[in-house]
Amino acid sequence: MDTRKKRSLLVEKLGRLHTSMSSFNRSDESYDQCLKRLTIFAENSEAESVKVLYRILYALPNLGKDTKRDTYFSFLENFYSALMELGFSADDLDADLTPNEQEVANLFVDENIGKNLKLVEYLNSSFFTESQKTSLGKSRILIDFIKRCKTSYNLDTDQLDYDDFGISQEEFEAALKSLEESKRILLYRAARGIDEEYMNRGLLSFIRSSIVNSEIDDSEIDSRVMSDEEKVIEKLVTGDKLFQPIPNQQTVSRPSRSVETSFEGIFWAFALLAFAVAIMLLINNTK
Repeated sequence: MDTRKKRSLLVEKLGRLHTSMSSFNRSDESYDQCLKRLTIFAENSEAESVKVLYRILYALPNLGKDTKRDTYFSFLENFYSALMELGFSADDLDADLTPNEQEVANLFVDENIGKNLKLVEYLNSSFFTESQKTSLGKSRILIDFIKRCKTSYNLDTDQLDYDDFGISQEEFEAALKSLEESKRILLYRAARGIDEEYMNRGLLSFIRSSIVNSEIDDSEIDSRVMSDEEKVIEKLVTGDKLFQPIPNQQTVSRPSRSVETSFEGIFWAFALLAFAVAIMLLINNTK
């Protein structure tokens, strides 16, 4: 992974392996195949590549439909055990990333984060180098999360009803639990800054109460000082075109043409008409 080409090829492999994680829980056969796929990669790759793979899988859980986070991390524990059997150690996997390994991890999110906006844990991660690009990626994830909440929010029950394009109550609560405290507060701050035309005040109240119920002090939600990156993400979310109010279409009044006809225009019209008649008479008289 010491050249750009090698890093790009590695990121392609890591992307395929990360994507395949969404299907491991479909059946016992899928479980075994996914674990085997990861193990084969570990057997045939450099230790640095395996380390980056494991850290990415841990930092960005790719959950398939109906797969809970506990089930996902239980699967990762089995992969971890397989790595121990192959001769890896906890120190190997948990050590700080080298510059080359960090470049691979950063390239991975650059290439893949936009393809799966449900990776809410990306908001937490200090595993990837902070930059304008990562802030933009995190804002897109937060925008998608808020949008799914809006799709599923039921004002009558003050709950989230599952929808193919939304999020269930259980998924929402699990996602909140997976976020660091500051990122839960960021969710509310961003939602609060969205125009009322999009953000229903009932939904905003629901988000706030859910965050308080996740064992965050109510006063912290408004008073905690956010990091510089979190402030940038908040501005990117509230400034997104999706949340901007639709401007009222104002009828543009055009100045009406004057109904008064210029006398000068009338004079020249008659003059031209008289000239044309005179020419016609002259032609007829010469025949």
